[in-house]
Amino acid sequence: MGTLGKSIIREVIYPLWLWRDHPHCATYLREFERTQFFEPSALRSLQLQRLQKLLTHAYDQCPFYRRRMDSAGLDPKELTSLDQLSVLPLLTKRDIQDNGEELIARAYPPEKRVRNQTGGSTGSPLQFYVDKERFDSRRASTMRHNAWAGLGPGDWLVELWGARLDQHISRTLWDWCRNNLLYRTIHLNTSQIRQGEWDSFVVELRRKRPKFLLAYTQSAVLFARYLKEHDVRDIQFKSIITTAEMLLLGQRELLEEVFGARVFNRYGCREVSVIASECEQHEGMHVNSEALLVEIVPDPLIPPPAGRIVVTDLLNFSMPLIRYEIGDIGKWAGQRCHCGRGLPLLADVQGRITDFLVLSDGRYVSGPALTLVVADMAEVRQVQFVQKSRESVVLRIVAGSQYGSKTVEELRRRLGYYLGQSVTLTIEEVDHIAREASGKYRFVINQAAPGSGNSMAAYRAERED
Repeated sequence: MGTLGKSIIREVIYPLWLWRDHPHCATYLREFERTQFFEPSALRSLQLQRLQKLLTHAYDQCPFYRRRMDSAGLDPKELTSLDQLSVLPLLTKRDIQDNGEELIARAYPPEKRVRNQTGGSTGSPLQFYVDKERFDSRRASTMRHNAWAGLGPGDWLVELWGARLDQHISRTLWDWCRNNLLYRTIHLNTSQIRQGEWDSFVVELRRKRPKFLLAYTQSAVLFARYLKEHDVRDIQFKSIITTAEMLLLGQRELLEEVFGARVFNRYGCREVSVIASECEQHEGMHVNSEALLVEIVPDPLIPPPAGRIVVTDLLNFSMPLIRYEIGDIGKWAGQRCHCGRGLPLLADVQGRITDFLVLSDGRYVSGPALTLVVADMAEVRQVQFVQKSRESVVLRIVAGSQYGSKTVEELRRRLGYYLGQSVTLTIEEVDHIAREASGKYRFVINQAAPGSGNSMAAYRAERED
């Protein structure tokens, strides 16, 4: 199918499928396309209206939230400001695990909700419920954010993905038709990549020639490095959407150089779907404010203006998530985007709090940020920090060309500035660094946090997205 096939899918097949399986999606999409250009004050008014409706519903239907609001002295019917929400404690993953039944809206029809779950790669899976209508608004949000990158129904997309929950395997003729005539997605599993498999990816991409790439960030980076090293220059895209992992210094430039396309960074999680995404101006990530209320909560252990990212899903009523701590650290951009959209901008997401090393003096040092220390060292291909205790850190190194004793000496010099004298740094050379079962790459494996006695570190160690 060429241009005509794409037009038929975009104008006929996809709308009919939405009408049948996601009947509210088109309405939400029209709303989101209109409201994204609201002034910030109008967006806050819309959020306040939806927050009041959500809190009233949660108070009436969810015993867990009734107790919380009563204890905090918050009457949802008297809500006049978004700031009033701050009196409620943060909702943790442990809260959901321990109080699941009391978080489910009692009178919400079971046939109108769907059970969902996180993958549990940290050993602590999470189950929750999402309204069927909320899935429609989630899809609308994703379609809007895809459109900013030029991706629409009928376009071929390749996914470098690893989460088994997200795999769509074509086993039947119907599966084939759905993927080729509706989703048009090539799924390339990156959960466990062997060197030779990059070649098979190249063969598949040359056969289909998709114009868009959606990828775990580090999967895309490793693929780009492989292509560059092997002088493969014909794998090109119109746009690249990176998500699920941090985009580190220099990686955007690498991806754009190798693939000949602009990078659109995206931030989200399974619990609430797309949280924020870059538009064509690339001045930060626009928050999905019509559906979510995002807060950056200060913490004395996190250097300002960064703070904990906290999200309230304004459109999920079967199991409300109110002031849910995602487990990540980020900060606001502080300015308005030149695209004209009123949606606020996240400047940066600095990673999961479990990506931070916890030192004996109480300092938190960002593991992903430490990888920037070696970004200019060609003799280092990949790194991972493993923290055994507050006094002991292991740096795993996949060596590049000319790696040797001088490299080790320079690494110790650079990292000593951050780790200080109280931490023993052990440097290990390894053949490869394993991925999680989800396919994600972890910059830090912190084995010290859960038993450290520091409540912040212990309870963030359960983060899963």
